[in-house]
Amino acid sequence: MNETIADIAELPLLQHLAQAMPAADVAFGGGMLMLIILIHATGVRAVTSHVAKRSRAIMARPRTWRADVLMASSVLMLLGLHLAETIVWASSLVYGGLVSSWRTAGFFAGNTYTTLGYGSFVLPGGWEMVAPIIAISGLFTFGWSGSVLVDIVARCQRIKDAATDRKA
Repeated sequence: MNETIADIAELPLLQHLAQAMPAADVAFGGGMLMLIILIHATGVRAVTSHVAKRSRAIMARPRTWRADVLMASSVLMLLGLHLAETIVWASSLVYGGLVSSWRTAGFFAGNTYTTLGYGSFVLPGGWEMVAPIIAISGLFTFGWSGSVLVDIVARCQRIKDAATDRKA
């Protein structure tokens, strides 16, 4: 049985695949990606619950400025969520021994998560695939936040419409 596994591992296709997608990178990055998605789901649930609750309360006495405050507070909550996720990535880089400095880890995680990528720091050899996974997590979570913002804008617009109708 072990000989069969060893023979399979020796196949040229698998050796080339292992060079392109190293298992340690993918396992570490994939596990962190799942954690980030769970954190984002929890945060988005908190933001949308807050917006739904506040929207109902505001609709009892709709005012345009209250809709604006709700929108601004929602954006701030989402910003905090994304910053927390960047800190989680930076923590994983430091505690995983890939980056020794918290400042460097935070800068690298932030640049990579936002897909700016203009920093000069590169992860140690053998861990290069972690950076694209950090970027993928940012793309997923920013897209998710964007879709949540569409709903929040619609709710705030309904409040503004109700405020305008009330004045008329």
